[in-house]
Amino acid sequence: MSLAGRIAWLIPAIAGCALTGCVMERWSQEYTTARIDEAIARYKAASAKVALGDARDQVLDLLQPTQFELESNEIKPPVAFTTVTDSGRESLVEIHYFRSARHLDEAPDSNGLPPNDDFTPYIFTDGVLTGIGWQTLATLRFRKPAASRASPPHGYACDQLGPLAGCF
Repeated sequence: MSLAGRIAWLIPAIAGCALTGCVMERWSQEYTTARIDEAIARYKAASAKVALGDARDQVLDLLQPTQFELESNEIKPPVAFTTVTDSGRESLVEIHYFRSARHLDEAPDSNGLPPNDDFTPYIFTDGVLTGIGWQTLATLRFRKPAASRASPPHGYACDQLGPLAGCF
């Protein structure tokens, strides 16, 4: 086969590969969008069954399964810390985030994660749901425990959250 014949055969092959790549990328984006939208729909259905005062485990049993198909760069991990109440008692505060929206114009943050407004925070204090939403989270006041505390937290926090609560 002549060089011109090889080139004539090669050009459609390269074009076909490029086109296939574009098709695969578009399919991947559509699949990701559909997967996220489905998780959001499942979340919305399950979140209607949640009420303030519910036990942490009850709420998580309802809401966590709605998020299982999301990948690590599509979720926001929970956080936990201790705070001191007005009465001086230490309390464990946990905040779990659930994917509740997807915005068409969204751009990832500096860590490559979705923006905060794609999530709804659920605030638990000592294992009880005490708040839902960003507005509630913004109005909460937290106080750090006394600095003299040398040992990491023990008990419920370590049993439930492990390294997330500072337990190693």
